[in-house]
Amino acid sequence: MGLKIDSKRMVKASEFRDNAAQWLDEAESGPIFILRHGTPKAVLIGTQAFEELLDRASLRAELDRRERESISKIELKDL
Repeated sequence: MGLKIDSKRMVKASEFRDNAAQWLDEAESGPIFILRHGTPKAVLIGTQAFEELLDRASLRAELDRRERESISKIELKDL
């Protein structure tokens, strides 16, 4: 996958389970990568970051829709 992950933002699944409240607080300041057997298996992000991702996804979908719409209009106009 090629992600560059700050080792301070990684936590073993067992450590996460034992100290979930601490990691939930940490997630508000940046993503937490949860490891299983030394491999990242999940990412915990704060609610603000999640809302920003949803906003970006919504904007991307709208831009894609508009692009498809303009391409369709150009193709119909050219006929």
